[in-house]
Amino acid sequence: MRITGLYLAAGRSSRMGRPKLSLELAPGRRLGGVALRSLLDSRVARPVIAVVRPDDPLDWLDGASGEVRAVPCPEAERGMSHSIRRGLREAMDADADAILVALADQPFVHAACLRGLAATAAADPALDFVACRYAGYDAPPALFRRSMFPALAALEGDKGARALLTDEAFRGRCVAVTEAERALDVDTPEGWVRAREVYSRMFGSEG
Repeated sequence: MRITGLYLAAGRSSRMGRPKLSLELAPGRRLGGVALRSLLDSRVARPVIAVVRPDDPLDWLDGASGEVRAVPCPEAERGMSHSIRRGLREAMDADADAILVALADQPFVHAACLRGLAATAAADPALDFVACRYAGYDAPPALFRRSMFPALAALEGDKGARALLTDEAFRGRCVAVTEAERALDVDTPEGWVRAREVYSRMFGSEG
């Protein structure tokens, strides 16, 4: 199964007041690069395509620029669906059998989780998707097989891939994620403070 990594690093302007993906969780560890490193370290998806805003400085790529293809999404401000469609076009050009969707503002997803999603999908070829199950809801990271590409391409507005995880037209499985911090995303100043605290507790101030 050829899996393309789709790293969603574009979207509507956040409430942070500045480019959030460039903010540091620890010295030299920028928010946008942490989840990306987990995706790369999982080694389940190649190529990895980062869908970015046209004005993104890409400083959060750090040393990973040679391992990632960044593609701009001029329509990012119009909602998540535009980023998904932009990345999906690239994945289809790469003849992908599936895409593994990860979110750049979800820094505590680890490589073992992503490997688990891929292994679950490989064990049951009849599955259309495999996603994470957090406390009370299902969400990305998620792997979507080619059978779902038309539905992903038909998303509109700010509907992300999560909108398809409850669609009874598709057969899916969700893998439980028991650590609450793994679900944390950063979209507010309060979320940013929380993320720094969690990062320090997990990895220390130096990361």
